[in-house]
Order: sequence, then C-alpha cells, then structure tokens
Amino acid sequence: MELQTLTHHSMKRNLILILLTVIYSNLLAQHSDTLVYSLNARLNPGVGTNAPFLSTANQYDRHSFTTNSQSFWGTIGKNILSQRTFDYGFGVELNTTLSPTETRFFPGELYIEGKVGPFLANLGMKRDYLGNQDPELSSGNILSSQNSRPIPALTLETNGYVAVPFTKGYMEFMGGMANGWFSDKTETKNTLLHHKWLFLRLGGSLPLTVNYGINHVAQWAGTSQNFGSSPVSFDNFMRIFFAKNGSSSAPATEFYNILGNHIVSQQIGFSLKLHDWSADFYWQDISETGPIYAFYETAFKKDGLWGLSLRMPKFKPMYALAVEFLSTTNQGGPWHDLDGIVYGGTNNYFNNSVYTNGWSFYGMTIGNPWLTSPKYNTDGAVSIENNSLRMLYFSALGEISQTKYRLTTAYSVNYGIPDKLYDLPKKQFSGQLEAFHELPFLRNAEASLGVSGDLGSQYGNNLALLIGFRYTGLFILNKHGQTNRPK
Repeated sequence: MELQTLTHHSMKRNLILILLTVIYSNLLAQHSDTLVYSLNARLNPGVGTNAPFLSTANQYDRHSFTTNSQSFWGTIGKNILSQRTFDYGFGVELNTTLSPTETRFFPGELYIEGKVGPFLANLGMKRDYLGNQDPELSSGNILSSQNSRPIPALTLETNGYVAVPFTKGYMEFMGGMANGWFSDKTETKNTLLHHKWLFLRLGGSLPLTVNYGINHVAQWAGTSQNFGSSPVSFDNFMRIFFAKNGSSSAPATEFYNILGNHIVSQQIGFSLKLHDWSADFYWQDISETGPIYAFYETAFKKDGLWGLSLRMPKFKPMYALAVEFLSTTNQGGPWHDLDGIVYGGTNNYFNNSVYTNGWSFYGMTIGNPWLTSPKYNTDGAVSIENNSLRMLYFSALGEISQTKYRLTTAYSVNYGIPDKLYDLPKKQFSGQLEAFHELPFLRNAEASLGVSGDLGSQYGNNLALLIGFRYTGLFILNKHGQTNRPK
C-alpha cells in the first residue's frame, strides 16, 4: 500500500485553510476562551565574522547569523486547558529577519490541536519541550532542542504526564508519536520524519521523584541522487518503527543496515523538591547504532549531556541556575589517542551518507546546538562539520531592583567530525547577559538590553548589543462570539 506524500507548498496552503476554519469556529464557540498574542522586535548591532553564538542558539531560527540584523515576530494562539475534557487550541508565529546578507519571512509556528481527556492530537509546526533538561536554562536537549524551527508533523501524544491507573499517582507516563515532512530544501528530496517517545516518572507527590525516558527519531524515504529512491510504503514504515533493515527495494546501504537514519537518546533524571528550593539532576545519552542497551552497558555511555538545575524562588538575586557538561568525543569507542585525548569512534553524530543534510532543518541543528549547525559552513556543505566536542555551560536567572536578568556562559573545545578532525582543537568562549524591565508608561510591554560575545577559533571573535521590545495581550471570546479585550 503506497502512502501519499504532501508537497511543501500544498501542505502550507492546507494548514492555513484549516487554521482559518478553526479561528472562525472559535468565534462561534459556546463558552469563553482566551486568545494570547504578542509583538516582538530585536535589533542586533555588532561587529565580527558572525552574530554571537548565544544570540542565535536555541532561538528557533528567528535571528540572522549576520551582524547588524533586525528580527520581528508576532504570535497569536489559544492554549489547551487541562481541566477541560474536550478542548482545542492553535498557534501562529510569523517571523521577519532583515540583515545585510538576507531577508527572510517564514512561519515559526503554525498548528491546530484538539484534546480528548488526557490525549492530544495536533497538525502542523508546533514546538515541543521533550526531555528532562531545565526547560528555561538548558543548553538544549541532546536530540530535540529549541535551536531549529519545528518540523511539520501530525502528532498524537499525552497532555504531559498522566497517572497510571491504580497507582494513586505514584507512577506516571508521558508518550507520543509524530510523523512529519522535512519541508526544507534537502539533497535527499521528500524526506520524512518519524519520532516517538515514552517517559516514566516514579514518586508522585513525594519529595524525591525519578524519571526515565527514551526518545527515538528517524529520517526515512525520499530520493537520493547517489542512492536512489526509498519507497513510502506501510512495510517500510513498520521497518522504521521497529528499526529494522530495509527490504530489497531499499538503497543498498539500507538493505544491509537499518532502514533510514536513526538516533536514540535515553534520559534519566532525579528531582528533589523541598519547601524553599528544588534540584534536578539529568543525564541524556546519544546512540546512532543498535542495539540499544541500558545506560551502564551502552558503547555510547561516555557521551551525553549531564546537568544540574537549582530553583530557589525566595532568593531573588539568583532564583534559578543550571550547570551542564556535554561530551560527544567518544562516538562509540576509542580508535586513537592523541596527546592523552581520546577522540573516539566514527559514529559521526547527526550525519548520514543517504540523508546528507543530517539531523538539521533549514540549516539549523535540531539537537543540541553546540553540534554546529550547517549554516556555519563556509564550504557549501549541508552536513554538520563539528560534532566532536566537549562543553561546559552555565546559565542563571535573577531579579535586582525589579529588573530581571539572564546570564549565560559556555566554554567549548571543538574537534570537528571523526573522519575530518581539525588540525588543532578549536577553543571557544561565549557569554551573554540580558536585562528585562517592564515599561512604566506602557502596560504589558517590556524592554530588554543585552550584550553577547564570542572569543575563540570555532565561531570567531564577535560582539553585539541585543536591543529588544515585547508587548503581550489577550482577547477574551465570550459565549456569544463577541471579542472583549481586558482593560
């Protein structure tokens, strides 16, 4: 049975039509709903080869890599309410980026969703926040960060963690599956996405809880100039779902190996919540070859993201912080040792010979952004050219005299990729400080001022100011379909 693949443009057109229908239906709703919107702008005057790394990383591809750029974006949406058995939601974000080298206009989000009990279904480009990392301060989930735009997909999932029956809330699960389309320009055309996840959490209302999850993604199907076509069929979908090798119709490299490009991350965490503070410890590994063993047995156990997050709400000067360590130098096992440094195996994370764009979307790494996005490539390559590195990261939130701030620093040592190591490791320091203050003369408006910079040989020496503005508001739709804006 052959499945039909939507083209990029027809999918966008259909999504917009469906979304307009949902918004119109919303106006006729028989109960009150709230639409939330925002208007945002950021100016980035600066000097250097690139915009500072932290000014673009984990920003959903909103900002240009070129210095002296401007970014504008607006959002509108309705969130799902957990207390309702049946509910709907939608989200739209439109982005404009202007710089000396490019002009872009694109949707940052465009989706509709529905809720039945504890389950959600959504269609379109919706951001997800999977994983046990700090949701605000992390350098990024190792497999699915906030670095790229969301991939268009049809997703079925739980609405967060759901209690397992008969466990009195002491055991909870969270899971889902997304199947989507790589709508960017890729060398292997018409590539599809398969993504599924399952997390368990033990402890319920106890001070100490434990979570464990597994996150599995795969790129599959499409037509490669070098390897031919991989048909979109139900048989191939099941091979992707269970990570089996390809049939006789698959490209030769995928007949002898697993069909598609698969990446798996196991994630384990511990959360301690006390009266005045809380702490979370998390570990996320990465594997690109099977079989998948337990943490302590896998060949990839030396690679991953380790993090510690603290929340101290009563200590305003620094009420949240996260410290993380990222290592991807082992790559499945050591194959040589130079000057006491083990560079590791040849797994070549996020790259694949058939899917040459690798684990990226519109040139942005989908996983942790310190595995350098292809947008940084200067040789025209579309693959990731730096995925072997070690990085130490710190980020904190605080408030002083009614002005909030975020401070982030990162130091990385970068080695390139296993089959093309740098002659010498490239060291890089990145730092960013932003302050946010509500405007006294304009309600619901906030201005921000920051400075961001790099020093090193991986991303160059860069310095920029970050001048931002944000206005938020909401509309309440009453049961007669009338729109009221709160005063």
